[in-house]
Amino acid sequence: MRENCELVQRGFRILLESLSGFIGREMRKAYKNDWWKEVLRVLYDQQRDLPVDGDYGDLIDSLDIANCFRLLDREWGDVFRLSLSPSCRAWARELMGVRNTVSHLGQKDLEQREAERALDTMRRLCEAFDKDSAEEIEEVYQIARSRSEDGVVVEYTGLAQPESDSNRGALREGSLLLVDDPARIEKTTITRKVTYGGKTTVYPVYRVRLDQLFYNDQNDRIATWMSRYEAEHGSEALQAMDREQFNDVIEEFIYQSNPAAISKTQTNIGMVGQREPGVTLADGRVVDGNRRFTCLRRLQRATSEPLYFETVIMDMDIREDKKQIKLLELAIQHGEEKKVDYDLLDFAVGTYRDIVQTGLLTVEEYAASTNETQADVKKRIEIAGLINEFLQYIRLPEQYHEAREYQVYDLFQEMRPVLRRLQSDEQKTLKAIVFNNAVIKAVPDQRRFIRDVHTLIKNEAHASYFAEQVQLGQEFAERLAADPVQNKADVDSIAAADPQLAVKMRESLERAQLRMRAQVLKQKPAESVAKCVALLMDVDPRLFGKMEPEDLQQLKAELEDLDRIVQKFRSAVEG
Repeated sequence: MRENCELVQRGFRILLESLSGFIGREMRKAYKNDWWKEVLRVLYDQQRDLPVDGDYGDLIDSLDIANCFRLLDREWGDVFRLSLSPSCRAWARELMGVRNTVSHLGQKDLEQREAERALDTMRRLCEAFDKDSAEEIEEVYQIARSRSEDGVVVEYTGLAQPESDSNRGALREGSLLLVDDPARIEKTTITRKVTYGGKTTVYPVYRVRLDQLFYNDQNDRIATWMSRYEAEHGSEALQAMDREQFNDVIEEFIYQSNPAAISKTQTNIGMVGQREPGVTLADGRVVDGNRRFTCLRRLQRATSEPLYFETVIMDMDIREDKKQIKLLELAIQHGEEKKVDYDLLDFAVGTYRDIVQTGLLTVEEYAASTNETQADVKKRIEIAGLINEFLQYIRLPEQYHEAREYQVYDLFQEMRPVLRRLQSDEQKTLKAIVFNNAVIKAVPDQRRFIRDVHTLIKNEAHASYFAEQVQLGQEFAERLAADPVQNKADVDSIAAADPQLAVKMRESLERAQLRMRAQVLKQKPAESVAKCVALLMDVDPRLFGKMEPEDLQQLKAELEDLDRIVQKFRSAVEG
């Protein structure tokens, strides 16, 4: 028996007749004669099931309930928000989930409370544009209600919130989970699985008004931007701000980290809404979904209606549960199948901070959370270590934003295998040479520069070059140590004090390359002869007796040529 499913399907049929007509009217009002072209554009992924054109009535009849929900959601910003409350959009999304559930139940029936919830939501949505049809759905709802064993309606409020997993216990003050105000926070029937630390938990999703939330300032994505702000305004500046000021500053960091991606996501959310729920702590800190939160904040400025961020809420504490939260963040942003496109410098700095500076995580824990090999993590730590050495060298320790300005990540990535070829003293010399070039830009293409140096080292032609570079860089290093340095501009000013230094450094590399080429050419004859001897040693003389006469004659001719060449070379060498 599938009585509940049949009642819900009956409700959908009533709703569809009314909703499709409402959507058609609103779309024609907004797009005039081009309204169906807009429908096809928005339902680009459903076009195979829709006619290209036709009479108005036929076009309306071609819309099924799922496409009606899609249109209401995707055209919300341009069309339907003008005539419906934000709750209608949430109800439509909820009903889309119900429709999908009912379609895949097979022979099983829908649970009683879910059927009652679905019909009640249909009635609420329908009431916004067709009260008569809403009354028809109400009658179906009453039939479903009467089927309850005790006649008592149990309102389905979604999945229960898991118990607190925090070391400090449940948050008692300032927790979003304690807010009893639907205008600020409301539980939905949507859920999201959250996996970290080898455990997967299903959480209910809430709609949280934007002003109840704030950014996670410990997000690795904005590590270099945070270092810049603290360098310019002091390490306590952000803590002194109220929530809105704080959010405005971090929002700008996130936008500037990738303006094109933010603008694209903002357009998409404005058109079809937030697709993926975020993850938020009970105090309102957004752990996952900072980009989506940013886009919603930017969209909020264009409307007087409050916008909401859909998110699960985890009762964890940023101080007491720092390790668990970091593992969670890494698992979501790096370990899941669709990884976040992190800036490599930010990723390296975050890895270095979590493993080396704070000791929050081990290499093994980090690799397991990000679904990487331990070798990948260690490689990133090495690069971050070089970045730190570089910043200390130019007297701007931990000002990672300056490393971004110098664009040294690729340079240091190429430098790692070069360092392994050298002993400790020469490693220090190479670092100083590379750091000087990063600042002075004697060779603007830094990756080509380090590859050229690598070639010198492989051919053991680097000793004189190293000596020249140390001498050339001595005066710059002395000025760098003596003059006041507060930012990159100060370092650049010191580098610009001697305009000829870059020329001299570049010419030094060019001379070293010429010397190396001359040395290689000198070694070429002996190497070529050695290769020929090795090839001749591979010839098996026992095969000569089995050769055809014609081939044997050819071999004799080749040996005579070889004998003449050997005699010519011998005369040149001896004489």
